[in-house]
Amino acid sequence: MSWWNRFSSQAAPGTLDRIMKRKRAEIEAFTPTATSPNPAPRDFVGALLQRPSGRPVSVIAEVKRKSPSGGAFPHTDVVAVARAYEAAGASAISVLTDGPDFGGAMGDLVAVRAAVSVPVLRKDFLVSAYEVERSGQFGADAVLLIADALEDSELREMLDAARESRVAALVEAHTEAHAERALAAGAELVGINNRDLATLKTDVGTALRVMPGLRSRARVLVAESGLKSVTDLIAAREAGADAVLVGESLLRDAEPGRALARLLGEDGPQP
Repeated sequence: MSWWNRFSSQAAPGTLDRIMKRKRAEIEAFTPTATSPNPAPRDFVGALLQRPSGRPVSVIAEVKRKSPSGGAFPHTDVVAVARAYEAAGASAISVLTDGPDFGGAMGDLVAVRAAVSVPVLRKDFLVSAYEVERSGQFGADAVLLIADALEDSELREMLDAARESRVAALVEAHTEAHAERALAAGAELVGINNRDLATLKTDVGTALRVMPGLRSRARVLVAESGLKSVTDLIAAREAGADAVLVGESLLRDAEPGRALARLLGEDGPQP
């Protein structure tokens, strides 16, 4: 039995399982089309490692219109939100391109990248090397790959495609075991998601527990989900994070850019 089939049969029906089944059906029905050559990539890794002075960590700020856990957000102009994030100090922007569950599209990626100067991450539930290549052709400087939902052979193939396409690959895991799989497959950028995508439950201690054991072997570590305060960011940094990925807590604010500035500790430098 394949790793994906074991995952599907052992896990209770949940959001990740449902979305990945949909994505695999979509890619099977997809007809490849020609696109323009990759635009010159921006340095996603460098942007995360060059933490701005006085900031606890670098921040990847996310734009999306809705989510399975959060419902619809009050901001529909993803370009305006992305520009506000950049002005507030985001080191990179994450763009949700999944349509059915997040209200996104590849057009959002193209529009956001044209509007900001920082690197842009395509966040989606990718299942093939072709999607990685296509992401670079549409301007993604990085892509998100979910170790929990990919077989080892798929993950290696997609990482190879990212290197060939000059696209950074942030490999997301929720458990130590899946993080180890990511490293074994050749991942250099590892994200630890505090939200269990099968149940949508969030435990902000997940990344704090898992990251210390990965610190010496990953080039970049990112803590994801549930981070809502400067204290959370400092705790993530002390556990080994170079950056954090935040979205829903910012998007619930009337002014997401202001919320990001507040999260980064605009009242003064952090230790």
